[in-house]
This record gives sequence, structure tokens and C-alpha cells, in this order.
Amino acid sequence: MILMQLHNIHKFYGEKAVLRGISLQLGRGERAGLVGINGAGKSTLLKIITGGETADRGHLQLFREVKIGYLSQKPEFSSKAILRSFLQESMGELLALKKEIASLEGEMSAAARQEYDSPRLAALIERYGKLSHLFEEKGGYDLEYRLWAVARGLGFTEGDLERSVSSFSGGEKTRAQLASLLLQQPELLLLDEPTNNLDVEAVEWLESCLNAWRGAILVVSHDRYFLDRVSTHMVLLEKGVARMYRGNYSAFQTQLHHEEKTALKVYRKQQVILEKEKAFILNATADARTKRQARSREKRLEKMAPLEGISHKQEIKIKLGFAGRSGRLAAALENVSKAYGDKQVLTGVNLELQWGDRVALVGPNGAGKTTLLRMITGEEAPTTGSLRLGPSVRLAYFDQEQRRLDRNSTPLSEIMNVSPMHEPEARNYLGRYLFHGEDVFKRIGELSGGEISRLALAKIGLVEGNFLIMDEPTNHLDIRGVEELETTLAAYPGTMLVVSHDRYFIEQIGGSIMEVRDGMVRRYQGGYPEYREMKAKEKEDAAGPVTVCLPAEQTGIRGKAQAADGEKAIRLAQQQRQQQDKDKYAVLLARRHRRELQRHLEAMEEKIQQEERRASLLEEQLADPSIYERFAEARTVMDELQAARLQIESLYADWEKTAAHLEELPPP
Repeated sequence: MILMQLHNIHKFYGEKAVLRGISLQLGRGERAGLVGINGAGKSTLLKIITGGETADRGHLQLFREVKIGYLSQKPEFSSKAILRSFLQESMGELLALKKEIASLEGEMSAAARQEYDSPRLAALIERYGKLSHLFEEKGGYDLEYRLWAVARGLGFTEGDLERSVSSFSGGEKTRAQLASLLLQQPELLLLDEPTNNLDVEAVEWLESCLNAWRGAILVVSHDRYFLDRVSTHMVLLEKGVARMYRGNYSAFQTQLHHEEKTALKVYRKQQVILEKEKAFILNATADARTKRQARSREKRLEKMAPLEGISHKQEIKIKLGFAGRSGRLAAALENVSKAYGDKQVLTGVNLELQWGDRVALVGPNGAGKTTLLRMITGEEAPTTGSLRLGPSVRLAYFDQEQRRLDRNSTPLSEIMNVSPMHEPEARNYLGRYLFHGEDVFKRIGELSGGEISRLALAKIGLVEGNFLIMDEPTNHLDIRGVEELETTLAAYPGTMLVVSHDRYFIEQIGGSIMEVRDGMVRRYQGGYPEYREMKAKEKEDAAGPVTVCLPAEQTGIRGKAQAADGEKAIRLAQQQRQQQDKDKYAVLLARRHRRELQRHLEAMEEKIQQEERRASLLEEQLADPSIYERFAEARTVMDELQAARLQIESLYADWEKTAAHLEELPPP
């Protein structure tokens, strides 16, 4: 059943067209991921659907007064209630039913005492029965269970339920708003970057919840793992136009690659035809027959619709400085503890990071990951214990909160203040990070989250370090930006410690996993799939309950058996995903090996060109007869030429061996 349709939606900001004829429909049970570069208009499209923005042309059609739920990236709160009360308000319809049922019970009791067989009492009993049945069907008898299940699933504790929402951080407010929406269970759910403030466990819980959703979902996200697990369709918003694809993110990528490949082939074929026809017209002879043919071909060319080639999309180009190798030790923590007043965050941490280690730091929100990074960078001191860096270690630190950026400054000033660049050079440098024209003069405090992240990456790129520490670097970057960061980090030769909740990103950068939980730090060898497998085994051994976000009709008394079946299904799905992760990890290793071989081939080709240029110059010297009058010099040049030719032969042999190895690999 179709719940929403967009017909030819246009949106302009001044003369700039953001949306150009968007047509889209969503039906019950469909979960569409909406992707596109930052600034493509994704959030604008969501706001048009909610009524927060008005389309300049086209119209929106909602069927049967569909109830819409919308999670913005920065929700605004006016409520001063505690979290428990705030979430209870989300189930206002059920609370009203509960109140009316209680009122009917009082009326029935009074009527029974006064007039036992009256028609009024019979009517009260009939209404009471209907409302009680409706209350049960909607899961009213499990109100508190549902509230706690959703709150816990999104990372809240029992203590958080008694806290005032107004005292929450920005991330906590976003989670509270998401919890409220899930409890309301609207038929059309619009989510704008819902995973930004969730730890990995909360994201996995949310995936299970959304996969059981009975309505329709349109979600903007840069979390590719999340999109793979949740989406039944993908919508690409590009140049103001939306294209819908069936399947999850991986299927979408495959289809998109095929489309681009086909379009490029058709474009090249048309170019060959155009060149051939133009050459015939240009070289046509003066006889009447050839002239007629030329005029005929000219008319055919005029009617031919020119195709566009694959345009070079505007992409961030990240560069990281490198100070050279440090010593064996990068950092060592011995019995380190950290407390803020009475709150103990970390206890007895012992760990050692060595040169070249690549570590992803994971764990629940508030576990102490950022605190650990700040102690290593020296921004905070341990309460007890000792921490030391290797003597030749030079840190480069990406701060999640970007506290090192002056909010009253501009991107141009920020770059010029930390580098010897003059304005033209600094503007060119900022252009690599998609700051063009007047963008460089914007006040940093007015930049979007994505712009601030790109500026922070631009600034860290000027630091010559050999120990890179990054705290949630993928937040606010679009998918292309994250992919560029992955490529840059894959080539980074130094030590790396990265906090991230982006599971796909963690897999791509490789290395080991370090988990911060309950004040302790534990290191897992192997990549993210192995870590997930071990964590799943730990959960099975603990035999803990699976928290499921059940649809309302499954949470009543009649739905208990269905709930148990749902939990079993989710456990089975988790096991299947673990196997998928293993397979995916093998594919990732193969891709990484392919990239290494391709980089080696490119390096070989560059060396071959250098040696061939050198040999050519030496041959030119020997072609000059006068050089033989200086026998010693001629002998030296001939020896150098011989060495260059031997080097070229060796490089070609290496190139052929590597190319053969690359051809033997399975296709990417």
C-alpha cells in the first residue's frame, strides 16, 4: 500500500535550484536509504515531506492522513520533563485510553451500587470491554516494558530516566527524540542521520527495530553498514534529481557502477561516430555527390542528442603529513585510572602501542574513549598511574568536538595562522577540502557540521606527525568523504588510534580492535568481523536477553509468543550476519591486496619512465661525436647507460610479474 508520493518537486534558494523535479513514492514495508553528497538537498527533501519547508513547484500526497515521525539532526527541545515522562508523552493515545478505562471502572462501580440492571450500566460495560480490548491490542498492558526496552536499546540507563531532558547533551537529546518516535510508531518514519550519536550496540539494536517496522521509512545516513542491513531500496539524490534503486547499499553500488560503465561505453561510441562524421564533412570533395553526403551527415549530427560523459564529481582530497618513523614505542600506559569527582571513568588501564599499530577504539557512549585519547595527547592528566610517549613520537590529533577551531575566525585565517601559506596558496589548499569562493571567509561558528569536519581535516593535514589520533572523524562527512578518508588512512605509514562507530570504516582501515567498557580497556586481535564474533559468543555465554523493538500489536498479552519467536529470529539473523561479516572480511582483504598490487604497478611504471628518460638523455650525449674526444667521460656515460638499461630490464620483469599476479586475482 502506497503511503506517500512526491510529484515533480522543485525547490529553489534564490536562483540556486536544489531540487529539480523529484518524483518518489514509498509504500508500507519499504525502507529507503537516501544518499548524496553534503548539500545535495537530502535534509531539505525530508523537511518538505514534514511540512517544515514548502516546495516551489510540484506536490506531496499522503494517503489516509498518514502519521509522520521526523528525526532531525539537531532536534529542538522545549520540554523540561524528566526522560521517563517525556517518553510516556509519546504514548499519549494509550495513556488517554488507560485514563478513560480507569474512569469507566469508577463509573461502573458507582452504577452497580445504585442501579444493578440499568441500561446505563450495560452501556458502560460494553464500552469498557471495547476499550480494554483496544488497549490490549495496542500493547497498553506493556507500556512500561516497551518504554524501558526502547530506552535501554538506545543506550539510556535507569538513572537517565529520572534526569531532566533539558540537561541532556546534544547527542542525548537526539537519542531521546529517536526513542520518542519509536514509541509513537508513526506510519511514515523520516530519519536524518540517526546513527550519528549512537554507539555500535545501539546502532545494531536500532537495525533490528527498523527491520521489524510495519510502516515506511526514509533514512538519510552515511553509515554503509546500517544501510546494508536496513534498506530495501536506495535513493540517490544528485544534481537535484532523485533515482531509486531496489536493494540495499551494496546492491545499489553494484547497479550504479554498471550504469556508469554502460553510460561511458555509449558516450565513447557516440564520440567515435561524431569524430568520423565531422572528419568526412571537413574532408568532403567538391563533387556534387560528396557534397550531398556531407550535408546529409550534417543534418544527422544536428539531430543527434549529445550525451554527457561521466562528469568528475567534486570530491574532497585529503592529505596527511608524515614526520618519519618513530622508535619502537609509541605510547605506554601503566595502571592508569581517571576519575571526575566521584565518577570513576577508567580503572587500572595497562596497554602499550608500538610503531605501526593500527587500532580502532570502540565501546559504549560515555565509556571513556575520548578521555583515553585526551590523556594520550596530554590534554588531560591521569588521576593515578603513568603514561608516556616514545621519545621520537609526534602527535597529530583530530578532536571530535573541534575545540581547537576558533569559532570567530574563518577557514582562510585558520589555515594561514598554522602555515606559512599566503592567501592564494591557502585558498588553493582549502579548495582540496571543498571550500571555494566566499566559503573561505565564512565565520567558523556558522559552518555546517560537514564543513567543520572538512576544515579540521584540512588543518590536521598540515601537521607533520607519525602518531595519528582521531576521534569520530567520519561524523558529518558524506559517503564519498568517508571513502576518501579510508583511502588516505590505508596509505598512512605511521601509528594510528581511531575512535569510530562506523563499522564499515573500521573494517576498511584494518588493524586490531580495542574496547573500552566498564572502566576497563581490552584489546582484541584481528579485524572487526572477528571482534563481533567474539562479542556474540560472550553474549551467548552470558545468556542475556535480547532487547527487541516490537511493533505495538505484538507487545500485548496475545503477542508474548510472537515476541519470543521474534527474539529467536533476531539471534538467528545475528549468526547469519556474523558469517556474512567473515565473508565480507575475506573480500576486503582481497581488495586491499589488489590495491597494494595496483599501487606497486603504478610505482613501477613511474620508475620505468624515469629510467627510460635517463637512458634517452645518456644516448643523446653519446650521439654527440665530440664526447669521444674525452674518453673518460664517454666511458662513464656508457657505463651509466648500461646500468640504466639493466635497471629498466629488472623493472619490466618486476612489472610483468606483478601484472600477472594481479590478473590471477578474482574480479573486484
